[in-house]
Amino acid sequence: MHSSSAPAPSDDDLAQRIHAAVDAGELRGVMAGPIETLGVGESYTAWRIGCGDQARVLRVPRRSPHEMPRSMEAEFEVLRRVPPDLGSSAIALETGADNPLGSPYMVTTHVPGRVLHATDWNRRLATALAQRIARLHGALAAGPAPSAALVPSSCEQGEELLTWWGRHHPETLTDPRVTALLPAWRRELVRLAPAFEAVPTHPLIHGDVVVTNVVLGPDGAPRLIDFEWSDSGDTAKDLALIGGRVTGGPWYLPMSPDDVAAFVTEYSRYARQSRHLRRSRLAQCTGAIDPQQLLERRDAYELLDRLGNLLYCLSRPGEACYGRWADELAHSLVTRLAD
Repeated sequence: MHSSSAPAPSDDDLAQRIHAAVDAGELRGVMAGPIETLGVGESYTAWRIGCGDQARVLRVPRRSPHEMPRSMEAEFEVLRRVPPDLGSSAIALETGADNPLGSPYMVTTHVPGRVLHATDWNRRLATALAQRIARLHGALAAGPAPSAALVPSSCEQGEELLTWWGRHHPETLTDPRVTALLPAWRRELVRLAPAFEAVPTHPLIHGDVVVTNVVLGPDGAPRLIDFEWSDSGDTAKDLALIGGRVTGGPWYLPMSPDDVAAFVTEYSRYARQSRHLRRSRLAQCTGAIDPQQLLERRDAYELLDRLGNLLYCLSRPGEACYGRWADELAHSLVTRLAD
């Protein structure tokens, strides 16, 4: 079915359509049951439908297709390959608007539990999450060959980030909080650049392993949701977004350098044991999963991600929470770069 550019229904209208479609058994991959709004993200609104093992998540896009980080089809293909015990799995995809909702939608399994909190974090949970990420990378290692064989250096990625924001939201780069830290930010990316030499691009990574995308199940095990940013990339990026020394907003856990080092070391240890990763191009480059080089690349992605998020917060000046989060991120970046 072709994608549609028809205007999306309003939230109230959409909620009514969902209830009617569920009651009539007209939603693909969904059985009748209670309906609960799970949340509203940057790109999707999500509802849980049903209960127990039959519960499903309905995700309806809030943006037009050209504004999405990745197409629904691409994300759905990733979800088809995620092992059920690691996170969300694909159930059904409707890419057009010619359906009872009047909008494209995606149905996935429901990952029971609650979003990770900072107070949950301990060494046992860090070990479990590192192992889960390594297993995910193993499961996704056999994907299609990435367009770029090697990961760009930290400096190249930094300049690409600044170029994008300069083109789309130039006012963010002239904010005093940004101009004050950019020279030290660039110097640190230069210092970390050698760790990026000849690192193979992994076919697929999660791309957004922040606190709000980690769910603690009833069994205490962490699982991953929201694969919207999944794409080919550097496995080290998936180790940088959960937290570290640079924090701000609802996305990151405060982690000491020792916490970070233990997290990366456990990932490296577990990844070396993965039969999928052992057969991948990553295994042919010892630096790709060497703990020290992984740690240095992770540190670079922490700086790249946090500055990117600072610029994103500055691009939304009318919303008080984003102003507060921008202040937190800027202060935390300055403190980290002062070392």
